Amino acid sequence: MGHNQPIQSNPQEQFVQIPLNIEHRLTTPISLTSESNQRRNKWVTIIICTILAVTGQCIARLLENYYFLHRNLSRHRGILTQPLLQVVGFPILIFPFLLHFLIKKQKQLLIFSGGTSFKQLAITYSCLCIYMFCQAFFFNVRNQIPFRVFTLIYTTQLLFTLILSTCYNKIKFNRWMIISLILAVLAGAFTLYTFSAGSPIYDSWTKSNKWGTIYVALCAAAFFSFLLCVIRQVFEEVISICNTSTNRKQPSFVVVLELIIFLSLVTTIILVAAILISGEHHNMKKEMDRFTKGEIAYVRTMVGQAVAWQIYWVGIVGLVFAVSAVFSNVISVCTWPIVSLLVVCFYDKYDHFDVFRGIALGAAALSVACYIYIIHKEKSDGDDQSTS
Repeated sequence: MGHNQPIQSNPQEQFVQIPLNIEHRLTTPISLTSESNQRRNKWVTIIICTILAVTGQCIARLLENYYFLHRNLSRHRGILTQPLLQVVGFPILIFPFLLHFLIKKQKQLLIFSGGTSFKQLAITYSCLCIYMFCQAFFFNVRNQIPFRVFTLIYTTQLLFTLILSTCYNKIKFNRWMIISLILAVLAGAFTLYTFSAGSPIYDSWTKSNKWGTIYVALCAAAFFSFLLCVIRQVFEEVISICNTSTNRKQPSFVVVLELIIFLSLVTTIILVAAILISGEHHNMKKEMDRFTKGEIAYVRTMVGQAVAWQIYWVGIVGLVFAVSAVFSNVISVCTWPIVSLLVVCFYDKYDHFDVFRGIALGAAALSVACYIYIIHKEKSDGDDQSTS
């Protein structure tokens, strides 16, 4: 009996070690599969958001051209009308937003949960609403300045985004990113040589309002860059909260809809109040009556622009969420040559295809390709580090 005890202990030790080794080997393929699914989902998000951003901006610009062509030769447009169109279409996002909550059975907003205090959220969202209102308001100056001049000035948003992303979002730029930004600037700059069929032409752009409109155009570019960088900072805080918490997963794309709906709602309330106080709603009624294609066509044009701008914002903010504010801005600027080409297709009697449009399209394609290469290289380097 004394010799049986050591013999029974050894099988028990070997029996305990075998399941541990098997469990360790089984966890590695599962983790690799989840990482590959995350990479695939991120690429799908990038592709879909890029399509939404390009499609939304193209439709909005074409409808805007249609408006300018068929209004009753009146160069004046309401100061608050165009800013309102950029945000008033947010109700179309409520249905997919509520549908997500019904499917996931979620009872709390992603942004308002976690370790972020209410005071911090109130300050951040107030700044975002101010940035969005100022960007939309200042962007309307393009109707008071020659199209070519405004396009050249508004291209500076890429430079603002570069500086702000470096200081605020702590992004490190490499040579491929710099090349992408240079090509995007070229794409936007060569677009200034093209004429947008329905945009107003101001032959009497006097010196009295020259520097004022240039300053406002620079403010529009700066506020757009500010808006994207602050949104990226909000997303980074939400993502960091999710990563540090053991009970929550990586935030889903619904956080983008939450942000857009909230900002658009507040900005819409401010703009509607401003329109009612200023009496500009009476001018909108006059524009509808004088629209050469009729009142129904006018309403369709306005509604179409509102919906298109919301599609654009979902794509742009989605790219900020999935990649960065810099890539989102690159996509926004690189869409301009596409809009210019579509203007030729739909309004060929007012404009024609020229070499400058071809250069702008080529530069835009190379700019996006360079940044896609950056994203692919970063993911490949991250995979190599994780496997090592």
